[in-house]
Amino acid sequence: MAPFSVASLKERSSNTFGAARNKFSSGAPGATKAKPPPPPPPRRSSAATGSGPSAISLRADGPESSADAAEVDRIDWANLSNEDKQVFFTWLDEFFARYLDLPVPPPRISVGPSKSPTPPTPSPRPSPSLPPRRDVPRASASPGFETSSHTSPPPPPVRRNLPPMLSRELPPKVNLSTRPSGTSNAPPPPRPSPSTRPSYSSTAEDLQMSFPPPTQNGSAAADLAVYMHPSTEWESEWYAGDSPLPPHLQGSPELRFSGAYGFPDGQTRVARGVILFSDLSLCWYSVSAGGAGVTRWARFRPRPEPMSAAALQHASATHGAAVAEFAEHALASGRPVARGECWDIAHEALQAAAARCAPRDAPVLSTSRAHGHLLFCGRPGAGRWRGGDDRLRAGDVVEWRTVRIGTAQRGGYAILGNPDHTAVLVTDTVPRCAVADGASVSPADIGSLTVVEQSAGVVPKRESYDLAKLQEGEVWVYRPVGMVEYLGSTLSVDIPPGLETFEV
Repeated sequence: MAPFSVASLKERSSNTFGAARNKFSSGAPGATKAKPPPPPPPRRSSAATGSGPSAISLRADGPESSADAAEVDRIDWANLSNEDKQVFFTWLDEFFARYLDLPVPPPRISVGPSKSPTPPTPSPRPSPSLPPRRDVPRASASPGFETSSHTSPPPPPVRRNLPPMLSRELPPKVNLSTRPSGTSNAPPPPRPSPSTRPSYSSTAEDLQMSFPPPTQNGSAAADLAVYMHPSTEWESEWYAGDSPLPPHLQGSPELRFSGAYGFPDGQTRVARGVILFSDLSLCWYSVSAGGAGVTRWARFRPRPEPMSAAALQHASATHGAAVAEFAEHALASGRPVARGECWDIAHEALQAAAARCAPRDAPVLSTSRAHGHLLFCGRPGAGRWRGGDDRLRAGDVVEWRTVRIGTAQRGGYAILGNPDHTAVLVTDTVPRCAVADGASVSPADIGSLTVVEQSAGVVPKRESYDLAKLQEGEVWVYRPVGMVEYLGSTLSVDIPPGLETFEV
C-alpha cells in the first residue's frame, strides 16, 4: 500500500470532485440529473493558533480563482485550528452527502457572523448516558380524589395521608353566608371582622408554621365539604364498604372521628359521620345509597375564632388546673404515663380533666398536635399571640417541633422534638411585653417555660426552657378549653339545633 500523504489526498479529492461535476452536468441520454455540489462555504477567518496570519481563509464571492488556489496551496496542514477543521469537515460532509444523494447533515460549526466573540466550538461528542427521569408524586389536580398514597404531596412531619389538592374550579366556592342548619330561624350571630381579629389560619400563614396542615378552602372541614359535593367525582363506592370514613382520610392522624351505618327505611344504606380536624374545624356528612341513587350531604364549621380573656381564664381555672395537677402527680409518681411517650402526658391529662365534668363541659381532647385553644405560636425571631388572655398559665400544653434551644450550661443546648415533643406547663408565664390578640410577639418576648415532660425511657421530669435562647424549630402553646363552649358541639353525628354551620 502506498504511503498516505496530504498531497495525494488533495489530488484524489480534486479528481473526484471534477469527475462528479462532469457526470452530473453531462447531457448524455439516460443520465440522471442530480443536484450540483454545493459552493464553497462563505469566507471567514479562523482563530490563529500562533503568532502571524490566519491559517485558512475562505470566500463566498463566486468560483475559485487562481488567487484562491494559490492561497489553498499555502495551507499549513500541521497547524489547523479546531474551528478550521470543523469548517473543512462540514464542507466534506455536505459534498459527499449530495454526491451520494443522502440527507445533508447539519453543519459541525456555525459559519455565520457572531454578535459576540465566542471560543471555538469543539467537535460534537456523544452525550453521556443519563439515568431515567424520576417522576415525583404530585397531588391530583382532578376534582376527584386519588385513593392511592402516591398521589399525595410529600408531607411535613406528622402529616400523613393528606387529601390531594382540590380543583380550583369545581366544586363551587364555599358559601359562608348560609343560614344556620337545625331548627332555629334566628339569623347567625355576628362574626368578628378579620381585619380586627386575625383568624387561626392567618396566624399560621403569616408565620408559615408547619402545623396544622395546609388546606385548600380555609379549613380541613371545608375541604371535606367540597369533597362531599355532588360535582366532585369519586373513584370508588367507598360508602358501601366497612368504614364510613372517606378513603383519603382513613389512617390519618390529623382527626377525631365518629360515624355509623344505618338503614332508616330498610333499603337505603346511609353512612353518617362527624370529623374534628387538627385545625379544630368540624364537618358533618352523610351518603345515602339506594334505589333512588346516591345522595350526598355535608355541613361544616370553620376554624374557631379566638376566645376572650374571661373565657380563657375560666378555662384555665377549670380544665387547665386539672391538667397541671395531673402532670404534677405524674412527676411525683416517678412512673411513665401510659406508653411513656411525650404526647401521652398531655393526652392522658385532658382525658382525666374530661372525666371530672359532664360531657357537655368536657375539654377538647388532643387531636394530633392540637390540645385546645392556640395561645401562641412562633419560631426564632417571629411569633403571634392569639386570644384575650395576657399570659400563659399552668396547665397549658406546649408543642415543640425540631427545636434546638440553649440551656443554662455555657455552650449547651437541648434538642426538643424528633420531630415533635409535648410538655405541660406547670407555672404561669407572663410575657416580657404587652400582648393582645393578633399581636406580633417573638419567642424571646415570652420568657421561660417551666414544664413537666417525659419521653421514651425517661420518666416525667421538671425542666425550664428560656425561649429567648430558641435557635431553631417551632413552638406552639395551647389552652385546654371546653369543646362545646369553643367549637359549639361534641363529637356527635347530630348537629345541635341552632348551631351555625355552612355548606358548599
